[in-house]
Amino acid sequence: MSESGIQSKVLSVYQVTKTVKSLIEGHFSEIWVRGEISNFVRAASGHCYFSLKDELSQVRCVLFRSRTSDIEFNISDGLEVEILAAPSMFEKRGEFQLIAQLVRKSGLGRLFELYETQKRKFAAEGLFDLSNKIPLSRFPKTIGVVTSRDAAALRDVCKTLADRAPNVSVIIYPSPVQGVGAGKKLAEAVTLASDRLEVEGLIVCRGGGSLEDLWEFNSEDLIRAIVRCPIPVISGVGHEADTTLVDFVSDYRAPTPTAAATAAVSAFDEISLDLQRFLARMTKNILSKLDASQQNIDYLNRRLIHPGKQNIFYVHELNRLATRLNNGMKRLLRGQETRLIAKKGQLSRARPDVNRSSELLQDRKKRMDREMVSIISQLQVRLSIAKSSLSHLDPEQVLCRGYSIVRSTAGDIVRSADSVCVDDRLIVQLSDGALDTLVAAKRLRDS
Repeated sequence: MSESGIQSKVLSVYQVTKTVKSLIEGHFSEIWVRGEISNFVRAASGHCYFSLKDELSQVRCVLFRSRTSDIEFNISDGLEVEILAAPSMFEKRGEFQLIAQLVRKSGLGRLFELYETQKRKFAAEGLFDLSNKIPLSRFPKTIGVVTSRDAAALRDVCKTLADRAPNVSVIIYPSPVQGVGAGKKLAEAVTLASDRLEVEGLIVCRGGGSLEDLWEFNSEDLIRAIVRCPIPVISGVGHEADTTLVDFVSDYRAPTPTAAATAAVSAFDEISLDLQRFLARMTKNILSKLDASQQNIDYLNRRLIHPGKQNIFYVHELNRLATRLNNGMKRLLRGQETRLIAKKGQLSRARPDVNRSSELLQDRKKRMDREMVSIISQLQVRLSIAKSSLSHLDPEQVLCRGYSIVRSTAGDIVRSADSVCVDDRLIVQLSDGALDTLVAAKRLRDS
């Protein structure tokens, strides 16, 4: 080979690394790679640099800052992970590297596969069909919540319901939301709510977490319990980016527990908005009427006569009426004075008759007094005579003169001997007491 031929193929280091980089990036798309993290460093820029290794090899990796927010766990040395990465080359150092797009804990790939398998299975059965969805109750009186008693999601749900619909009651169906067997417990809680039928909406919720944390919400037991539930079910599992099979089978999917509570009582919000709009319209109408009234007032003010001018008219009218009143009073007084003088003359002429009538009146009074004294004396004499006559007729006075009153034991006065039999008991009343007697014999006047 000639020297000129060799020199024509000489490339710079940069050209070589650039060519190799193009070959690598053109040949490989994004791939999943599993290994153990080592030499992990987070730079001041926020980018993460580390090595991914296994028993036979290792490769440098970079995770740019824009991708770190998608990682839900702390990356550290010794952690077994799977990364979705694009093979590339760092040109300045000529190093092969993987540019990571997504990092997950090792083993999650199998969970994703199982998730997709279950999803396809339930979809094929028609469990996700819209025709199966039950409309949410517009004005529920009671809302059920399936979650852990210690979950922050429960506090968020209860607070949201209390703020938006304080009259709505809450019934909690407690269940673990994480760990082995939690899916079965969640299914039992949903079934309990279905059997009791004491709520008009059922929220199944928990806070955010990793795929493993939320895995029990993909449980087949839970999915089928929700399908059988006659109550509208609202899912509020994790954050907006989290998706579980419960979201597909529920009657309404909310991105968060708080959003689930809001959806359960959304009609109350609509009423509140309607009231606010009505209040705004009413306020606008009132202000409009006030403006119109003010405009009328302004118009009337312009037509109003100045008080100074109007007072002149009233002063003239008052003077005229005062003059009429003064003249009328003078005429009335003159007429009264004339009549008074005439009456005075008549009284003077009648005075002698009055004196003579007074003398006659005094004389008649004296005569009447004498007659009244005489009449009273006569009445007193007659009263004394009547009193004396009455005293002689008084039974007590008669008894005092030696007489007695005979009565039967029944208290009846004995008036005839015929009414008494021998051996009858009689009571003889005297002036100073009474005697109980026994009739020994009876003598009639004829015998």
